[in-house]
Amino acid sequence: VRDLDQYPYGCSEQTVSRALPLLYLSDLGVSAKEIDGDLQERMQEAVTRLATRQTGSGSFGMWSAYDGGSLWLSAYVTDFLLRAREKGFEVPEDVLVGGLDYIRNMVGNAPDIEEGQGQDMAYALYVLARAGRAPVGDLKYLADTRLAGFGSPLARAQLASALSMLGDRERAGTAFASAIEALA
Repeated sequence: VRDLDQYPYGCSEQTVSRALPLLYLSDLGVSAKEIDGDLQERMQEAVTRLATRQTGSGSFGMWSAYDGGSLWLSAYVTDFLLRAREKGFEVPEDVLVGGLDYIRNMVGNAPDIEEGQGQDMAYALYVLARAGRAPVGDLKYLADTRLAGFGSPLARAQLASALSMLGDRERAGTAFASAIEALA
């Protein structure tokens, strides 16, 4: 935990990778005393840093709002912001909504998943489902017609998780089975 906490770099991905585990210290029985500095202040600094990297479209740039953003990076940052809010940290509503809107627009405008791809799409759908904003029709369509084309077991498991959060246990079960099968 200490090594991760002292990681020296600060692009958006690294900021989230450094801060995300800190959200769950108390759940793991790790004392915040083991972390350099005030945890509340450090988490707010991470949220603020990420907020300054949001573009007008709602995506998040790697080092600034001017260096564009990818679907995966925007989903990762938005996932962190959702989790930070759940843990009681202050996350600006417009930043969170902007991130979710961007992800939702990207998912809705995405072409079909190419064979062996789609990991960013699966993660984005998972994040949207956690936020209660998943496009149910798109998610069911992908599960019914493109599941085997998703390029990793994790992507299939993320689709399964999203379906489960929506209460679609049958499709979720099929997707989880596909994820397990892909591990072999």
